[in-house]
Amino acid sequence: MRHGTCVRRRLSAHRAGAAPHSAVAWGRRRYPSLVNANRIELYSPLPPAECVSRLTSACDADSSLRTPLEAFLGSCGFKPVLGRVTDTSLRLRKRIDYRNSFQTRLTAAIRPEGAGTVISGSFSMHPFVRVFTIIWFAGVILIGGSMFAVALGSFISHASHRPDNAWLGLAGPPLMLAFGYGLFRLGRYLARREASFITDFLIQVLNANTRNA
Repeated sequence: MRHGTCVRRRLSAHRAGAAPHSAVAWGRRRYPSLVNANRIELYSPLPPAECVSRLTSACDADSSLRTPLEAFLGSCGFKPVLGRVTDTSLRLRKRIDYRNSFQTRLTAAIRPEGAGTVISGSFSMHPFVRVFTIIWFAGVILIGGSMFAVALGSFISHASHRPDNAWLGLAGPPLMLAFGYGLFRLGRYLARREASFITDFLIQVLNANTRNA
């Protein structure tokens, strides 16, 4: 309990604007792109079993990784990080009080090295969100672009058979594209500090140091 209290206090100081640990300065980079992910590798002097035990105690279960019934009931607890930790892997994200499908998540492997443990993985959006976003933008560009070209052509040629709602073909696709891009940028902006937050969390809980991934 005392250890968990110390972690929450340190992370609270981090959220309040305290200077981050030099080892996590890389996490201040611009948020991950739509496709690429930021790599991370940490080394802890603690054995794997102790690392798993500490992380399990310091995290609350993530409702998005649970059964539909558990997800419906919601994520119980108050710890600053949500996720799932096994003997060989982990998936973590920052607890937030609002919905953000574009949130940054850490997916990493846990492996022994010498007397300690290596945490190696990457920060990115949820795989489903990444794929859906790419498909959505591709659909808007291809289908919406065709609609836009047809509508523009009818206005240029002054076609007599032009429908009354042809203007929708001109305004609709650009508005959909702008809305989707704005939503994506807003979500990634809100998640811009989550990689450094989770990195700092792991460093504090596991007494870890970063390596060049």
